[in-house]
Order: sequence, then structure tokens, then C-alpha cells
Amino acid sequence: MNYQLIPQENKAEILEKAVLNETPEQLAETYRELGYIEMTARALGLACRFCGVEKVRVLAECGATFDIPKNETAERRYHCYSGMKYDNYRSNYSLYLLKIFKQIKGACCCKGLKPVKRAATDDKKYLPFLSDGERLEVLRFLCGNRDALSFDPSEMLYYAIFTRDTVIVDELKEMGIKLSDIRLKRLADGGMASDSYWYEWGAMMNKLSDEDYLPVMRAFAEELGGKPFHCTGKIYDITKKRFVNAEILEFFRDNFKTEKLNKTEVIRSLIDYNAADSLSVIEKLGWLDNPKRRDEMIDYAQNMGNRIECVAWLLDFKNRTADPAAEQAKAEKKMLRELNANPNSVTMLRKLWSYKERSDGTLIITNYKGTATQVTVPEKIGKSTVTAIGNGAFAGASGVGAGTVTANFTNKQMQARRQITSLTLPKTLEYIGDGAFTYLQSLESIDIPESVKEIGAFAFDVCDSLTEITVPGSVRKIGKYAFAGCNNLRKVKICEGVVEIGAGAFSNDLQLKEIELPKSLKRLLSQKLRFNTVEALDNFSFMTAYCPKGSYAEEYCKSKGINVKETVSK
Repeated sequence: MNYQLIPQENKAEILEKAVLNETPEQLAETYRELGYIEMTARALGLACRFCGVEKVRVLAECGATFDIPKNETAERRYHCYSGMKYDNYRSNYSLYLLKIFKQIKGACCCKGLKPVKRAATDDKKYLPFLSDGERLEVLRFLCGNRDALSFDPSEMLYYAIFTRDTVIVDELKEMGIKLSDIRLKRLADGGMASDSYWYEWGAMMNKLSDEDYLPVMRAFAEELGGKPFHCTGKIYDITKKRFVNAEILEFFRDNFKTEKLNKTEVIRSLIDYNAADSLSVIEKLGWLDNPKRRDEMIDYAQNMGNRIECVAWLLDFKNRTADPAAEQAKAEKKMLRELNANPNSVTMLRKLWSYKERSDGTLIITNYKGTATQVTVPEKIGKSTVTAIGNGAFAGASGVGAGTVTANFTNKQMQARRQITSLTLPKTLEYIGDGAFTYLQSLESIDIPESVKEIGAFAFDVCDSLTEITVPGSVRKIGKYAFAGCNNLRKVKICEGVVEIGAGAFSNDLQLKEIELPKSLKRLLSQKLRFNTVEALDNFSFMTAYCPKGSYAEEYCKSKGINVKETVSK
């Protein structure tokens, strides 16, 4: 037969049939008769898969290669890639040597390949896939003649790792074969979205089964020699679905560049997949050490529904690791730092203060939410002036004054308030509400601004650490029991201008020795000391009052048996 006149695609088919049906000698003769054959890669691949090293050697001696003509005509004729557009979009028929029986998922090099388990001959017999020993003989021949055959052993290693063909992998590594520089660079540094090596890496990794993922990725990690894999949002997205397996998450943690990952999104994805076992890996990474993130994740898991295992794990983690006092102190320190950086920021102030607008457009503080021991009440919040401290705003206890002040604050808040040692009140302040500072047992001093017009009932009740008080003349009225139960209060000065002192304002102040009263005082209600464990005392015989001569205060004190000394009212 004159083979010289038949089309090239027919020559390729004839050569392939000869590989499967003829002896090595006959195959060599057929090749010579065919003359020039533009496509020999497929026939050479079939010989590697079903025939063995003798026929591979014959084809090589006759000029066969794994090369494919790089033109659109060849791609169309042989239904393959020839590397026209992307460098490694090229059908690689040497992969017929691998123990695969279907196309490699995600690989760009398998177009046109049919990796079947056996090949039919013309006499209806079947050639089986070569044994491992026969395949190794072929591999050694291909590596020894790589240039003539256009065979790339590093590419064979890449795909052998993906297909877990350990026989081929071990032999190639024994021969010192390594992945190509371009493959290693893409694994470690990534590439542009249009780069075929980078695209193929992601596609093939995505297609790995869960069973194959760890063995394959560990083999590639070994090839990288300690360098981490490059990680992008896309790589993370195609990997996170496997994180229900804690071992995979640990591998990802140890071998991928994770520093740019959104930690919150990673933890949420574990909750999405209900991967409770994998949360322990996140714990080891320290990603839940941030209390805010931890609590957000607890809320997220609870709101997801059907995430009982994740909720239980997160709550247990919080119980095991949380230090509420330290967390609160840290949060307060951060808040104060932010506040100091921008003290007029309404956002910052709202973290410390609750407040309401009064009828005149000014503000009343209704709640102090911080934990600082030295507190400064702001003059303004935003553009509005603070003029009042509301009932129980700083209360260190609830149910103050037999129900006069009932504070709706947490025990944690009230405990923190009892640690306050100093208060700085704004010069804009006009009113101090009932029980505003009651039970601030560590409060050592307080300067009441000269802008204050009224001090409410129980305002400073049971402030045990106060030793001296000066009430400015701007105050017209001091409410009942305003300074009662201040066990260490020794000296009180009421400045000129104060008109009324309510009942029991200084009752149970056991250490009170001196009190200076102004001429302006018009109403001084009963200040009888009261005790729970001893008989009531009817007078203040142990106390000295300083009063202007002829004043109402002088008359009152004398009537109650209080020692009176004259003073010139200022």
C-alpha cells in the first residue's frame, strides 16, 4: 500500500493500530512505510500503557515523540491541545504510563487522552495495562531519551503525585527528578488568574477527593521543602469545605500562608459546615483569644440554628479560658485610649455613658458603664451640655434608700462602681439626682461644682471613704439623707447661699466632729442620729457646729444640744 498519499490523521490511526497489533519488527516496517507522520504522541502513549519498553524503543528509533504540531489544524484533527494559547495547555500522552483509568480531574493536559484499563486488538483480544515492573522499565527508557522523545519527567512527577501513582513518584525521585521551577514557583508564590499553571493547580486541588487530599498535598509540601503554599481567597474557598476534617484544617494551618485570611470568616465557615471538631485547631492558632470575636462567634452559632455542637464547644472554650475581670479591664483600657485620642467623639462617649435629653435641650447622665477608678464626667456629649446626674447613675447598690432609688444595673456594673476613688464633675452641672453616687464606698474626695443648684436625696449615701465635704453656695437644697452613713466623714462646710438641709442629711456619720452652717440657712430638718443596734440618740452633744450669730442655724443647734461656736459667714 502506498501510504504516502493518505491524510495525516489516517497515518496516525494506522500507526496506533500497528502499535497494538504488530510485533516490534512489523511495527518498525509499518512506520518506515508510512513515511513522515506529524502526530506520533498518541501511538507512543499507547505503547507506554499496553505494550512495554520494546515497542517504545522501536517507535523512538523510528522518530516518534510526544510532541504535537503547534497549530490549530493539528488540534482540530487530533482533538487535543497543542499549546497554542497557554504553555501547558498541551495534551500529554506520556501520562498514559500512569495508573489512571479516567481523565485526571481539573488537568489541562488530558484532552484527547482515553486512559482505559485495556486495549482491544483486531483479533478481539485485549492488552492489559502494564504491570508496575514493566512501567518502570518504560519510565527509565523515557527518562534516558527525554530530549529525543520530548518527554518531561518533572511534569510526569507533578501528575503522578496528583494521581497518587507512588510507583512512578518513587522511581522519579530516586532518579533525582524534581518539580520544575515554574511549578514550584506557582505553588509557593501563586500567579495571575490567566496563568495556566496557577489555574490548573487550583482546579486540580479543588477536584481532589477528601481521601486523596492529604496524601497529595503532603507530597507537594515535601517538594516545596518547607516553603508554605500560596493562599488566596479562592484557594481558601475551595479548601474550606474540607475543614470538617480537623486533620485537613491542621495541615492548612501549618502549610499555607494564612496571615492575610479573614479569621472571622474562617471561623464562620467552620460553623457553617458544623465542623465543631475543627474549632480546636482554631483554638491552637489563637484566633479565638480575642473576646469580642469569640463572643461574636457564639452569637453567630446560636443564631444559625442546628449548630448545637459548635455552640457547646464555643461555650466550653469560653468557660475554660475567659477571665471576665481581665477582659473587662482590657476593654476599658482600650476604650479610654480611644476616648483620649478623640474625647469629643460621640461614638466613644456612648461606650461609657448612657444619657437622655432634658426639656431644655441639655443632657442628663443616666448610667456610667465604665470600670475606671478615676472618673471624669464630660461637660458635653456631641454639641449638647451635660447639666444633670440622674437618679442612681453611679449607684454602687440597688434598692437604695428603702426604695427611693431602684437602679436597673448589673451586679458587675455596681461592683465596679464601688471601686471608684475620685470623681471630677463638670462645671456645667446643675443637678445631682437621688442616689446618684450612693454606695461609692471607695470614693475619697468629691468637688461639687459651684454650678450645682440641688443635691438629691441619698445622693452620697454610704460613701464610706469621704472625710470632708464642702457644699458650695450655689446649692439651694440638700436632699434628705444626702450624706448619710458616711462613716469616716469628719468635717462638713455648708457655704453661704444654701437654704435647706433635708432630714437625716448627715445621720449615721459616726466620725462627724465639725459642721459649718451658713446664715442663709432657713430650713434644717431633723438630723437625729439613728442606729440599728443601740438606743437612739436624741442629740449631737459630741459635735460642734459653727454658725453665724443670731442665725436660724444657731437657734436650731442650741435647741438640739449641739455645741455652737460663732463664725462669720462668708
